[in-house]
Amino acid sequence: MSDKAFGAAVRMLSVFVIALSIAVFIVGGYAYLLKQENDNYRLIVEEIRNSVNPTIAATEPQEPSLEPLKKEIEKLEEASPDKEMAVEEPERHFFLESFDYERLIIESFDYFVQGTAFSYVVVDENTAFKLCIEKGKDNYFITKIDPGNYGIMFLGENPLEGLFASKVAYGVQLVSHTIVDGIAPQIINLRANGYPAFAYKFYTADGRTFYAAILGAFPDLETARDYSEALNVFKVEEITGWDISGRYLRRIK
Repeated sequence: MSDKAFGAAVRMLSVFVIALSIAVFIVGGYAYLLKQENDNYRLIVEEIRNSVNPTIAATEPQEPSLEPLKKEIEKLEEASPDKEMAVEEPERHFFLESFDYERLIIESFDYFVQGTAFSYVVVDENTAFKLCIEKGKDNYFITKIDPGNYGIMFLGENPLEGLFASKVAYGVQLVSHTIVDGIAPQIINLRANGYPAFAYKFYTADGRTFYAAILGAFPDLETARDYSEALNVFKVEEITGWDISGRYLRRIK
């Protein structure tokens, strides 16, 4: 091919490429214009639709309102201002068909804190049984005073009419410890073996806290002393592993 023919072919190819580029540019521009026009028409149609039927816009999904919930909360706060929800006390009553001293020991309180208000009475077996059942689990403490009478130390109001209650009681302190866990297992064992025992939390004059293992609740020092002297020391020491030779009487207050 001659140089003249080759040059003519190159010029024709260049013209073709330029023409194709111009065509692509024109088609792309036209497509863009069509898209813009289509979007404008869509907006116009939407405005017309909303103006003709405004309820359509109202039916669009909306986020749920919290206003009803807020109003309910405000009503509850107004109904009970500055009041905490009441927590119901668990039922403390227990079932017992007849007087059972050892069972009544198990159901009595096993922990008492110095300064807690209490009342104390010495009554016969039938009255003791009624009083313990009425007061319920963990609200009383029972001790056999003699073959026909029982000392009852109880918390709260007296449920039986005609009983004169004292505010004084005495017990036999076996040992004391700086932590309640140091005496708790032995108290459990004593109670399981029919001994009226409880842990007594008390405070010294210099502000220290101790926990004493107490046997019984008696109306006076003399009765408490008689109980201590008649105590089967060997059996108590066998149950607890303690040396109780230094036991003494103390007032429960």
